Amino acid sequence: MRTRVHHAGTVTVLAAVAVATSTAPAWAQAHDHEAPAGAAPSGGLAVVIHCLSLLATAAAVATAWGGGRAERSRTSVAAVVAAVADIGAIQACGTAVVPSVLLALGTLALPWLVTRPRAALALGAVIGAGRVLQAVPDGSPARALTAVGLLAAMCCVGAISAMLAGRRGAGPVALGPVATGAALVTAGVATASCVRGEVRLDATLLWFTFGWLSVAYFGLAAVAVTVGPASRRLQAVTAAAALVAGVGLVGVPLPPAPADVGIPMVRQVDAAGHRLPVLVTPQRPGWNLVHVGADDVRVGLDPGRLAAAGARPGTTGSWGLVRLPAGRSRLWLAHGGATASLAVDTGRAGPGPDVTTPDGPECASASLGAVLAGAGRPLATCPAQELTAEDADALRAMVSFIAGRGVTAISVRSDDSPRGVAARQLVEAAAAAEKLRVTDPGDHPLLVVSGWAAAETTLRAVAADRLPAQGSYLAPWLLTGPLLAIPSGPLLPLRFDVRDDAPTAYLTELSELFPLEPPTGIGYLTWMRQRAVPAGPLRLYAAGQLFVPGAGGHDHQSTTWVPHGTVTAVSGQLP
Repeated sequence: MRTRVHHAGTVTVLAAVAVATSTAPAWAQAHDHEAPAGAAPSGGLAVVIHCLSLLATAAAVATAWGGGRAERSRTSVAAVVAAVADIGAIQACGTAVVPSVLLALGTLALPWLVTRPRAALALGAVIGAGRVLQAVPDGSPARALTAVGLLAAMCCVGAISAMLAGRRGAGPVALGPVATGAALVTAGVATASCVRGEVRLDATLLWFTFGWLSVAYFGLAAVAVTVGPASRRLQAVTAAAALVAGVGLVGVPLPPAPADVGIPMVRQVDAAGHRLPVLVTPQRPGWNLVHVGADDVRVGLDPGRLAAAGARPGTTGSWGLVRLPAGRSRLWLAHGGATASLAVDTGRAGPGPDVTTPDGPECASASLGAVLAGAGRPLATCPAQELTAEDADALRAMVSFIAGRGVTAISVRSDDSPRGVAARQLVEAAAAAEKLRVTDPGDHPLLVVSGWAAAETTLRAVAADRLPAQGSYLAPWLLTGPLLAIPSGPLLPLRFDVRDDAPTAYLTELSELFPLEPPTGIGYLTWMRQRAVPAGPLRLYAAGQLFVPGAGGHDHQSTTWVPHGTVTAVSGQLP
């Protein structure tokens, strides 16, 4: 007898070690900022394997504890199923080898403990905890809550299975409260999961697999509580089904957070194993500009009729126009052969600013800066709709700086936007005051005061020597990496140094909210005003690329102001 008890204690300790070694990487992953949000072993096979493992473990422990020698064969069958699921999880779910093997060995020891119910129960509790923590692969509060629910569902299934197996010495009176209490905990966890905000309790809930599983989880847990002693078999079935739904919740991605009504929206969606950032501007009834941080994307309201989202000059990622109805609707995206969706809510206040023009991405960048700063209000206007007083002062100072270099003429490139027209008129007036001629491009400075789209065409022509210029002087709103990366010798007037603390903080927040999105002067200024960051002195800055010997061919993508380069002050304070 002592030998059997000693062996049972040894196996229990080994199983506890398996639990510890299996949970350490998982809980560490919860604090690893490189891991994708909500990372979990996904796919139908992973869910099936975890369900088999948990249900078989509950059955094995119940029969080992409740049936005595007569139930050894049933215990053996359940233990073998659970052990095989453990080994299969190594390949299908990516679980660690050593913990999975230890859990499998511990499960296979259960049939030998049918005459030692206390030892079987202790070993089963450790094994069950280990399997739940393998099925719930990170330590986030949402997943931890799910783990509690799965453990409770396992206890409910196990207690009822033991009662049905004819547990001697305890009987229905002892096990009934255990089963009902575990079912109550399962129902409580299901309720808490909904209340804590993972899903919104409205019609949009059923737009996502997570929503259907949440409803099933809550409903089945509620049935398990309601049925109670009236039908232990039905209670066992519903508790087991709730356990399956709970495992499914771990295996599917969380739905995007509900949309804030009528304001620009940033969300991340899962498609083809990738977490894609999505920006919807202005999220008002009518035409909206949808920006996705990936290439080869299609967007629309009908998953069967999605339109390609293409590249835009001066930007990265994909851009598409979608006409959204008033109120709530479902926006679909396709990427890499997979589709995903998110809920949008445009409200009833009417359309927002026009984002269908070539300057739409600038408007989106401004809205992204506002969202980043927590503005929480509708988009009222777009940058290209007016020339601000600050930008007007910067253009005058730049013309004065050019005049001080002894040149006699300049050329100007603008566009037909309200800002472009006003900027050209201001530059011409400032040039006249400085006695500079405004003429066609040639061997003199070129001032670019258009939007991003026209500026890219101009700068590429300068870089290819198709457009003569003695230096390219850019308007402040043209501070964006894709434009500054064009080798045209760009200079521009700014009231901040990109290496200062505030621009660095903006860059960090941007990379977290919308990974790999290039920072822009427009986005930063919107963020800066919302955060009440004071502007610095006006200086002229030059953008240049850095070429490090031996670094060619290694493109490490990251969020920077200038790809492979920097922005450096080349003047003192401008008047």
